[in-house]
Amino acid sequence: MILEDFCKVDWVNRCLVEAQAITKFIYNHAPVLDLMKKFTGGQELIRTGVTKSVSNFLSLQLLFKQRPRLKIMFNSPEYCSNIALVNKPQSISCVSTLEDNDYWGAVEECIAISEPFLRVLREVADGKPAVGFIYELMTKAKESIRTYYIMDESKCKTFLDIVDKKWHHQLHTPLHSAAAYLNPSIQYNPEIKFLSSIKQDFYNVLEKLLPTPELRRDITNQIVLFTRASGMFGCNLAKEARDEVAPGLWWEQFGDSAPVLQRVAIRILSQVCSTSTFDKQWSTFQQMHFEKRNKIDKEALNDLIYVNYNLRLARPLKKSLDVDFILLEDIDMTSEWMEEVENPSPTQWLDRFSSPLDGNDLNTRQFSSSIFGPNDHLFGL
Repeated sequence: MILEDFCKVDWVNRCLVEAQAITKFIYNHAPVLDLMKKFTGGQELIRTGVTKSVSNFLSLQLLFKQRPRLKIMFNSPEYCSNIALVNKPQSISCVSTLEDNDYWGAVEECIAISEPFLRVLREVADGKPAVGFIYELMTKAKESIRTYYIMDESKCKTFLDIVDKKWHHQLHTPLHSAAAYLNPSIQYNPEIKFLSSIKQDFYNVLEKLLPTPELRRDITNQIVLFTRASGMFGCNLAKEARDEVAPGLWWEQFGDSAPVLQRVAIRILSQVCSTSTFDKQWSTFQQMHFEKRNKIDKEALNDLIYVNYNLRLARPLKKSLDVDFILLEDIDMTSEWMEEVENPSPTQWLDRFSSPLDGNDLNTRQFSSSIFGPNDHLFGL
């Protein structure tokens, strides 16, 4: 949501539109695309993220990185010898944009202000319990904006206002504050300055989770034990594990001195704070059904999604420590970074399939038989 509003800032939006003009030209002209692959070593210029705004900033990063190679490509003999391409208005515009240092300075600015929030998304998107870190991560992201715009108060205010509006009105809950307060890596870090400001939220959450005096018996003493690192909280093992072990597990191992608070802490710190799994599924649906395709038959749409996920299941699983959880594997061929046609017909995108898909009678049998044979193993998954 925050990055989505960043994209609506006028100068950021202009950066994105000009960058998209470059990728559209390259990906919609096969000779240029082949040259681009040659000069970039087979790299892409587009990335598809879990949301449209994430895709925008990830793609902008990639284009910025490949700018030197693209400049070489557009000035190469292989490209300049194709007079028909060189004289196209889109080609002239691409060359002009690639040579515009002021524009790329603005692109670098876009990357600098978006990266802290992409980092937050990466930290919370892998499905691990991250609720104990989200408050600190957002605080650091806001501080990055302040540091970057230390000499530009107007721009700093513009982006911090966006962050504060979304964070305080839509994203932040007292649970985030309580989780931060109970996180040992935050509670015992002398550099953390916001603990006093979140204490009230912590107490409010305690009152909800422990609604009766009987349940809250001795809770004050247990809070004191925790904040002062007394009892098991202060043993050497507990101290060494503060920054090494997940907060929920830390409480499970070293919270026996405060049994009531221990149960509350484990309950809070075991929560996740990301909808990345849902976002990835919804992103696939959006790639297949949006305003340019809203007349597609429901059965055909269901088949598209079914085929897409069966194809993913058929791939060998790849486990890597370098997995980017906000990045989708497949490039969205219909995104604003690639699709050049302005007013396509509702079924124009289906032209690459065989004749049964004429757009008039899109049913499941015709759709599946047009792409796969009747004995295709994917439909037996």
